[in-house]
Amino acid sequence: MAGRIPQAFIDELLSRTDVVDVVDSRVKLKKAGKNYSACCPFHNENTPSFTVSREKQFYYCFGCGASGTALKFVMEFDGLSFPDAVEKLASSVGLDVPRDQQSQDMERQQQEQQPLYRQLSLAADFFTRQLRQHDQRQRAVDYLKGRGLSGKAAKFFAIGYAPPGWDNLIGSLGTTPADVKQLVTSGMLIEKDDGRHYDRFRDRIMFPIRDIRGRIIAFGGRVLGDDKPKYLNSPETPVFQKNKELYGLYEARKIRQKLNRIMIVEGYMDVVALAEYGIHYAVATLGTATSEHHLRRLFKLVPELIFCFDGDQAGRTAAARAMETVLPILEDGLQARFLFLPDGEDPDTLVRKEGKEAFEKRLNQSRHLPEFLFDYLKQQVDFDSLDGKARLDQLAAPLISKIPRGTLRDLMIAELEKQLGVHSRAMDKINAADTSGANQIHPQQPATEPLPEADYYAPDNTPSWLTELDSDNLDNRSGNSDNKNSQRLIPVVERALSALVRNPVLASQLDTVEFEPFTDRERLLLEVVKKLHQSPQSSSIGLLIQWIGTPFHAELTRIANHNETPVKPVIAEVSNAIKRLSTRQTESEYQSLLARYHSKESRRQMSSDEIQQLKTYQRQRRELTAGRGEIYLNNPHQR
Repeated sequence: MAGRIPQAFIDELLSRTDVVDVVDSRVKLKKAGKNYSACCPFHNENTPSFTVSREKQFYYCFGCGASGTALKFVMEFDGLSFPDAVEKLASSVGLDVPRDQQSQDMERQQQEQQPLYRQLSLAADFFTRQLRQHDQRQRAVDYLKGRGLSGKAAKFFAIGYAPPGWDNLIGSLGTTPADVKQLVTSGMLIEKDDGRHYDRFRDRIMFPIRDIRGRIIAFGGRVLGDDKPKYLNSPETPVFQKNKELYGLYEARKIRQKLNRIMIVEGYMDVVALAEYGIHYAVATLGTATSEHHLRRLFKLVPELIFCFDGDQAGRTAAARAMETVLPILEDGLQARFLFLPDGEDPDTLVRKEGKEAFEKRLNQSRHLPEFLFDYLKQQVDFDSLDGKARLDQLAAPLISKIPRGTLRDLMIAELEKQLGVHSRAMDKINAADTSGANQIHPQQPATEPLPEADYYAPDNTPSWLTELDSDNLDNRSGNSDNKNSQRLIPVVERALSALVRNPVLASQLDTVEFEPFTDRERLLLEVVKKLHQSPQSSSIGLLIQWIGTPFHAELTRIANHNETPVKPVIAEVSNAIKRLSTRQTESEYQSLLARYHSKESRRQMSSDEIQQLKTYQRQRRELTAGRGEIYLNNPHQR
C-alpha cells in the first residue's frame, strides 16, 4: 500500500519547478519589473494584486493573503489534495513519486474501518430519501423552509430526515448480523441489555458529519418537537472523535474559493444558513468547546480564525476560555478575532436579517485578540487606580507568556507596558523563571533596529522581497516619462507610508483609493490603505498584526519604530501622495505638452485646444504643489 512521500523528493521536485511557469500555465501573468503580476485567481478583483517572484519561487496576493510555493498553488488552484498535487507536479517535470511503506497496523486499521464508512454512507442515503419520500416528511420540510433553507443548500450538505419510530434504519440496513454489528459500532444503533437493537436517531433533522476527505463519519440530529436533547450527536466510534472534528469543514473546502479565514460557530444550522447566504467559511464544534486540536488543524488551512459568541456575560466568558486555548498556538502570521452578536441573535438569524454584506462587515470589524485580551482584563480591575494597573500586570503577564516567542508576543508586551505606563515587573518574574532566556522588547527598545535617518528613505533599504525602486522596477508600458514621474514620487510615497503606519486612523479620512501602481512600494501603500478601509485600526500595533506572516511585516515594523523621522503622521502627507499617484497620467501628458511648447517648431504645430489644455494642467499643478516644497517640482533649480 502506498505511504508517505519522502520530504527529500518534495524538495527535489520544488527545485526542478519554476513557480512562474506553473502559475502562468493557469493564470496569464504580466511582467512587472523583476516580478510578475495578475488578478488574483483566489478572489474577485478588478486590479492586479497577485505577485509572483521567480527569484523567491513564491507567490503572494496583497488582497486576500494567498501565498506559497508552486506545490501549494497547484493544490489550491486545481483543488487537489497534497499527494495528488505532488503527482501532478512531478508528472509535469518527468519525475516518478516514491513512497514509504505504511505499517501493517495502519493497513489493518483501514481495512477494519471501511465497512463502517460504507454503513454510514448508506445511512446518509437513507435519511435523504426519507426527507423526499416519507409520509411524515412535511414536518421536516416545513421546519427547514421556516429556517430559510433552500433545497439547494439541503442537497449540498446532504441534510436528511430520521422519521419517527424505533426500527426504521435497522429495518432498512440491518439485514445481516454483520450489518447490525457495524451499525452499532458506527453509533447508528443502540444495543439493549437483552441484545435487542433500536435506532439512535428518531424524528430528527439529520446533518451528516464528514471528515476532511468527505467520508461520512457521524451524524448530528436536531429534534423537531420539544423532546430533549435538542441536538443529539453520534457517540465516539473508531472513525469519529468529536473533539477532533468540525462540522462544515469539508464543505468549506469543497467550495472553489480561496479560504482566507474560518469562523467558528456553535450550531449546524448556523453553518448551513451562512453558506446559504454565500459565507462558506463557517464551521461548528460538535457539542464540545473549541480544542487545541481543532485550532491547530484550522490554522494549517487559514491564517485567521474568528470566534463567534453571544454578546452577554456567558458569551464573553466562553470567549475568554477560547482566548486561553488559542494563545499557545498563536505563532507569528496567525490571527484570532472575536465577534460578539447582539442580544437574542445567532449567526443563523442575524445573516437572514441583515444579509451577507452587513454580516461580513461585522466580521471585518470584529475584535483582534490583543484588543479583547486587554479590554477583558481591564473590566476585572479598577484601571484608573495605581493598584488596579498593578493588578492588570499580574493578570495579563501569564496570558501573554503563553504566546510563542516572536513578533506578536513582543508587541503584546510592548502594549502591556504602554497600558501600564511602566515596565512590566510581572513579565520580568516570568522571564526569570523561563530558562529559554528569549529577548523581550520594551517601548524604549523597538523590535527592529531603526535605520539611520539619512538612509531611511533610500531605495536600497527596501526588504529583499520588494524589488529595488529604480527604473528597472517600473512598468515600461508607460514609457520613460512615467518612469521619471515614479522616481520623483518615491519620497512622496515613503512619507505617506510613514504617516499611515504610525497613525492608521488617517485611512478613515480617505475616500476610495484607486490608482495603478508602477512599483512594489506604491503597491504596498495602496494595499495598506485598502486593508485599513476593510478593517480600521486605531494604533500601529493593530496595523502590524494585520501584516504578520506577510513578506512586508518587517518593513512596516521598521517604519513604525522609526519615531525620529521628521515626517508628521498627518492626513496631508497621505492624501497628497494618493492625489499625485492618481493624477500621474495627467502629469505625463502635461510633460509631453510642455516639451512641445518649449520647442519653437513643435509649438507652431500645437492646436489652440492643446495650448489651453497645457494651461489647465499648469493651473491644476500649481494648486496641487502649492507650499509643498521642491520635491514636487520637475527640476528644483527651475522656479
